[in-house]
Amino acid sequence: MQLKGWSEDEISYELSNDYSIRKAETDEWGIYCSIYYNIQYIGFFREEGFDSTQRNAFWIFKGESKIGGVRMDPNRIYHLFVIPPFNDTFMVLKLLQKLLIYWSDRTKPTKTFEVLPDQVNLFARAGFWPDEFRCRWMQRPTDHFEVEWNEKFRIESPQIEDDEMGAKRFVLEEQIAECNYASFAGSLEATRRKKFSYEDFVPSEEPNYTNEALLTASTLVYDQRSGQLIANCLLGLQGDYAAVYSIGVIPDFRGKGLATLMLKRGLHLLKDKYPLLRLYVMEGNDAESVYTNLGFVPGVQEIQSMYIPVND
Repeated sequence: MQLKGWSEDEISYELSNDYSIRKAETDEWGIYCSIYYNIQYIGFFREEGFDSTQRNAFWIFKGESKIGGVRMDPNRIYHLFVIPPFNDTFMVLKLLQKLLIYWSDRTKPTKTFEVLPDQVNLFARAGFWPDEFRCRWMQRPTDHFEVEWNEKFRIESPQIEDDEMGAKRFVLEEQIAECNYASFAGSLEATRRKKFSYEDFVPSEEPNYTNEALLTASTLVYDQRSGQLIANCLLGLQGDYAAVYSIGVIPDFRGKGLATLMLKRGLHLLKDKYPLLRLYVMEGNDAESVYTNLGFVPGVQEIQSMYIPVND
């Protein structure tokens, strides 16, 4: 059987003589995923709606029987589930992996991400290597807070502009990059995100995942005496919900409660605009206690990503 190459317009793909995948309507597919994927995880994210803008949801068929679903396109696969009484998930994954490799650019890693505990061994048996870092989402409702800032600090919200090529960028892009580099360089968080140089901390993607409400609720903290940007909290979109894109405080100004104040400001300004605020935290991150003390509750622990290595 000849495998078929990837196309956004293709409706179905054969996996074997018995199995195939067929393009799914996202809303209906999301209902099935919300029931048959890991219930702890989906219970945490049930409001998300599985991002109906993406066109990579498929039903998995055995003959004419629908036995599961998956999201996949070149170089990535995720949200794999099967529908009882079918239970041979590994056999299906091996067939999906063969098609995925055929679709993918093998000079780049082929990934699955936010891998839940009950699927780690499944993907490992299928040839995916685990990332060494374990993470989890945390979230809490937005709420009204009385936020009082010391007069030693000046508070602003970041702004976005179009550069000469028409791309969006932060007006204070270099200052934000310098602040984040000073806050994270050499840390476990930077290692997890594979950020090692100053250039890695330039915020080049956030403006594409934000809006006026999230910009207003984001925070830049300046030292009044020196005028230096010493802390920042950038908020963006995770699906249709508000999330902390990055939060950092330079070492000389830690221990003053700035992270807590920035998060309280964000939660306060987003009240009545978004029902909750999410953030993604690495296991062992010192900031996890800050989030817990603010009422953020953790979701299921994940391996951040698993991948099939590139072909040299």
